[in-house]
Amino acid sequence: MNRSVQVVLMALAFDLYWTLVVLFRERGLFLWLALAILACLMLSPAHRVYALLLAAAGSGLDAFWVLTGLIGFNSDALLPLWMMALWLMFATVWTHLTLTTTLPGWMLALLATAGGPVAYVIGERLGAIIFREPTFIVVSWMAPGWLVLMLLFHILMGRRQ
Repeated sequence: MNRSVQVVLMALAFDLYWTLVVLFRERGLFLWLALAILACLMLSPAHRVYALLLAAAGSGLDAFWVLTGLIGFNSDALLPLWMMALWLMFATVWTHLTLTTTLPGWMLALLATAGGPVAYVIGERLGAIIFREPTFIVVSWMAPGWLVLMLLFHILMGRRQ
C-alpha cells in the first residue's frame, strides 16, 4: 500500500477513535484503553518509549491546564482515564506518523500546534471538557503549549530538519 494512503487511513482511523472517545467518554472506557494500549504495543519497543513519553507529557500538560484553571473535566479526577487513553492513542499514531512521513519535524510540529487546540475546541463544544476562560484565551495558551510539546518530541525523535 502506498505510504500516502497509509498516512491518510491512519489519520482517518485516529479521527474516528477521537470522535468515539469524546462522544462516549466513560461509557467505553475499557475499549478506549484497550485499543490505545494495543496500538502502542504494535510499535517497536524502541519507538514505544517515545510514544509513552509523549503521552505522559501531553497528560501532564492537560493536568497543568486543569490546575491553572484554564480547562476542566466533568470528573472528580484531575485527568479522566478516557483523556489518558486519547493521549496514548495520539502519541502512538503521532510516533508512527513521524517515523513514516517525509515531512520535516518542524512542519509536523506546526500541524499539531494548529490541530491540537482545534480538537479541544471541538471537544468543548461536544461537552467533553469545560473552558474556564474565553475560547480565545484558552486557545492562546494551548497553541504555545502544543508547539513546545511537539518541538521537544521531534527533537527527541531526531526529526530536526
